[in-house]
Amino acid sequence: MGSRVTSAAAQPPAQAAPLRRNRDFMLLWTGQAVSATGSNMAAVVYPLLALAATHSATLAGVVGFAGMSAAALMRLPAGVLADRFPLKPLMIVPELVRVATALWIFIVILVGRVTLAQLLVAAILGSVFGAVFDSAQAVAIRHVVPPEQLPQALAQDAARGHLAGLAGQPLGGYLYGVGVAVPVLADAISSLVCAGLTARVRSPMRSSSTPVRIGTLWRDIPVGLRYVASSPFLRVTLACAGGFQVIFAGLTIAIIASYGARNGAALHLGTALSLGAIGGILGAWSAPFLNKRLSPSALVSLFGWTCCLALTLLGQVQDTYLVGALLALMFFVATPANATLFAAQIAITPPELQGRVVSASLLAVGIAAPIGPPLAGLLLERAGQAITFFLFAAIAAALTVVMQLSSPVRTMQRPGTPPKPTGGSKPRL
Repeated sequence: MGSRVTSAAAQPPAQAAPLRRNRDFMLLWTGQAVSATGSNMAAVVYPLLALAATHSATLAGVVGFAGMSAAALMRLPAGVLADRFPLKPLMIVPELVRVATALWIFIVILVGRVTLAQLLVAAILGSVFGAVFDSAQAVAIRHVVPPEQLPQALAQDAARGHLAGLAGQPLGGYLYGVGVAVPVLADAISSLVCAGLTARVRSPMRSSSTPVRIGTLWRDIPVGLRYVASSPFLRVTLACAGGFQVIFAGLTIAIIASYGARNGAALHLGTALSLGAIGGILGAWSAPFLNKRLSPSALVSLFGWTCCLALTLLGQVQDTYLVGALLALMFFVATPANATLFAAQIAITPPELQGRVVSASLLAVGIAAPIGPPLAGLLLERAGQAITFFLFAAIAAALTVVMQLSSPVRTMQRPGTPPKPTGGSKPRL
């Protein structure tokens, strides 16, 4: 291991072309940026469709619960697929399914009334195939980018997601105001573009050359979970990340339900949510500066306490754009904190296990997330805006204290520094 690191470090950086000249990376980045823009439009539009169909914030939250639950059940099989099969079809097929699902909802809107059952089916289909896409996409970047450029590529990936949110959320609100079916059609087109650009990638992006058998696939499903369970660092960080995921999963429906009944709400909500994306973009841009001046544990703690403050204030403000400013503050610190934790996970995970560990991590983080939307809807209906956001802030405070008391988090090293041996360095396979 040491000799390989020394040899790689000895290579002049000029040998690697800039990422903007990396054809495969730019195809993936562009296609996924377009698709993510469509997804962010859908994130605004589908809750509004659910609220219009059910007239209940709780039932609208059930749609989010169904989608997140389906994604959680698919995480581990999706990770095995990402480690065992070529990644290109694992990204193209889910996008084509998204196209078909969005076109179905588009037709339903045109010819009849959207029902809760239809939205539930669409959410489940999108989430199942989305889990496959997410696992494949998380591994694919390692196949098209040189190792020394991986941190930069991951930062650009984070910026891409926030740029898509910046464009997609207000655009979704605007198009919804033009016509309810218009943003749904735009979402279908965005997935079709992503599938087409991904098909042009030249790299085979195959994680394993081992012959694949069904029995092997089933035996491989728990490997990622065992690896996560064997690592004290991953156990703590993923458990706390799961708690924060409950908060963020409920945040969108809480904001939409709190402000969605006002005149021009769709456009203003989309714009306010896009301010959060601006905060995320600035956070990605500031990540190198913050990583140099703050230890990883301090950066993670800064994220936690910033969330506590912002969530408490969200329960008190009434102006939609102040809501956007508070979201921007949270995402500004969330982006570098998440990048730090993800870099640490990559550093301690063997390449041949990346898909399974990524999927196990996504499952661990997301397994409680389905609670967020219905919990937020129920709290809003029973206790009101102030109590709902105060309880979310209390959860964030408790999770932050746990991370501050955790030895693996306190001793976490900076991204790019070889990690100290931990119990998770050699998983029990």
